[in-house]
Amino acid sequence: MFKTTTPLQRLRESSYTLSELPESIRTGDVGEFSQPINKAINTATVDDIAFAIQALGDEADALYRRVSALKQLHDRARRAGAVGAELAVDAAARLVERRK
Repeated sequence: MFKTTTPLQRLRESSYTLSELPESIRTGDVGEFSQPINKAINTATVDDIAFAIQALGDEADALYRRVSALKQLHDRARRAGAVGAELAVDAAARLVERRK
């Protein structure tokens, strides 16, 4: 019996990094109620992929900013002497107040 594989399956199997290709992507197009349109990866154009990369890059940037802000909050709370179950925002705010 022959094993039938799709081009997407062959790409995924050809490379460790390509194994992470998603089934679908969010394109630059918007549909009803201004919702982003998802498109199956095997029907995506080169431009669709470019828009998906841009959208994911924007999401990654926003995620990085949130991670960075949380790290700063944690560090400031620790510098203020907070431990464990103390409220981080309150502790970090005390540090700000001390500087005034």
